[in-house]
Amino acid sequence: MAKSSSHFLSPEAVVREISSAFLAFDCGAKGYLTRHEFRAVHLSLLGHQPSLVELNALMPKHSDVEARMELPELCEVLARRMCAQDADEVIRRAFRAFDARQKGYISLADLQLVMHRVAPHLPQRTVDLIFSQVDEDKDGKVSFRDFYAMMSARPGGHTPTWPAPASGATEFIVR
Repeated sequence: MAKSSSHFLSPEAVVREISSAFLAFDCGAKGYLTRHEFRAVHLSLLGHQPSLVELNALMPKHSDVEARMELPELCEVLARRMCAQDADEVIRRAFRAFDARQKGYISLADLQLVMHRVAPHLPQRTVDLIFSQVDEDKDGKVSFRDFYAMMSARPGGHTPTWPAPASGATEFIVR
């Protein structure tokens, strides 16, 4: 989602970003997102998790049925927010979400903690692989510069991407 702060994504590009995130986080290719999956998509695209109040308003819990959100509904919910946000601010907020102790870097433990909260189904080896792909200098720390480069990368460069779960893949890929 990230671009230079002076540029905003076109509505078509926003829908592509949302669709890509939907496919990536729809574990098992069910055709809908659970509340946990929605939180992961929200963090991925907007740089922060929705508040509990916001989550409950968007995906109310029902005693007998798990809350679900399908792609058209997700596009409706997130598209306006994404078009209005400054991309650099999204990256800063996402970095702060991972660097909760404000150390100025993200450790593997930080990434594991956040991913356990927002994507508990994600295998540990995938989280480790994500970290190793982003930690370019292999010092065990993802600096804001590394994080920004990863979040700003686009297809054609070295863009970390998630495989579609429908393919059965569970590895983090760099295109």
